[in-house]
Amino acid sequence: MPAPGAAAGSQRVFLHVGPPKTGTTYVQSVLWTNRKDLREAGVLLPGRGRTAHFSASGDLRGRVKARGGGGGRLTGRWDRLAAEVRDWPGTSVISCEWLAPASDQQIARALASFGSAEVHVVATLRDLGRVVPAVWQEQVKNGKSFTMNEFLDLLAHPVPDSYGELFWSVQDPRQMLGRWGRHLPPDRVHVVTLPGSGAAPDELWTRFSSLFLSDSSAYDTTSVRANPGLDPAAAELLRRVNADLGGRMRKASHSPLVKQLLHGELTKEQSGRKTRLPVEAVAPIAATAQAAVEWLRGSGHDVVGELDELGVDTTPRETSLPEDSPEDEVSRAAVHAMTALLLTMQADGAHKRKVWRNQDGADQSGGPSDSEAPAESDASPSGGPVTPRARALSVARRATRVGRRAAGAARRRVAGG
Repeated sequence: MPAPGAAAGSQRVFLHVGPPKTGTTYVQSVLWTNRKDLREAGVLLPGRGRTAHFSASGDLRGRVKARGGGGGRLTGRWDRLAAEVRDWPGTSVISCEWLAPASDQQIARALASFGSAEVHVVATLRDLGRVVPAVWQEQVKNGKSFTMNEFLDLLAHPVPDSYGELFWSVQDPRQMLGRWGRHLPPDRVHVVTLPGSGAAPDELWTRFSSLFLSDSSAYDTTSVRANPGLDPAAAELLRRVNADLGGRMRKASHSPLVKQLLHGELTKEQSGRKTRLPVEAVAPIAATAQAAVEWLRGSGHDVVGELDELGVDTTPRETSLPEDSPEDEVSRAAVHAMTALLLTMQADGAHKRKVWRNQDGADQSGGPSDSEAPAESDASPSGGPVTPRARALSVARRATRVGRRAAGAARRRVAGG
């Protein structure tokens, strides 16, 4: 007998492969928020935490180390996750959008790794009219500096090994499910469509969980992590920051300082305007979406929801590119962001530790002036004068410590909401 709330069945595994910006953050948040209750219902989320699925997916796709270099080596993590699934007698769920672009060889390895368990693949799908702007924003959030117009050009003219090719390999279900469904019966490939505006807040969870739960109503869907977008002016500001950084910031620093702290502050004050497809891009994107819908109708795949929800809204409306945002709106976003960053630095006590210097090398710290500084500040521990190299090394070490503290403060600020 299955545990209460679990759908009947033997050993099964549901691989939620995304793709990105199709409600994956919401689904994963509900899953991990309810991990204990799901386990009691016979549904396992393997791994020690939500990052385990990303680490394992990175290993499956051939990545050796975690992004940013702080998560250790990934080798063997997929095999460990799969072993945990094989040892579980009921249903297991793995959810990670990094699985979407997996190659044929990687997919074959993944499907074979679960032994005799019955494998199901789940794709949450969203209409391309909403996906394209959302993916552009996510790329800017992750450090890219191409404009929306440049992004649309990449999608319109995909060439081998380009970002346009990668986008369509995961966002066109004909390509993604063509790969993932090649070795599975059609009815073991499930499409969950994202509900349109006006649907109940938990409708996506209800649809997704119906694949492995007989009753999803008992699970908490309110304490989930939000993944808000930016209005056009704020998105343009973030893009300009990335362009000005010009790759000078390490990935390990960009994630806490820009992706989390700066982006998080920019999402707090919104104009209410959304980043949408420009008028001239609607028709070709809508045509691609319609072709994908027709393919899904004839695929034999199980559909939870309505395929018509994947159609692009072609209602005429005035839109403008984020890069054409009025300068006063971009400036307001910049001032708000600068204020928030300064307050964060103050809260972290950066003003007590950091030494800033202007272009002439003059001390710009908040500490005592040269006339007030103790005489021993110009001496080494041995009593001799401090050389320029020693002073530079001291400042560099201090800056490194401050950077680490600032990153920690950013993570704590984001975690605390």
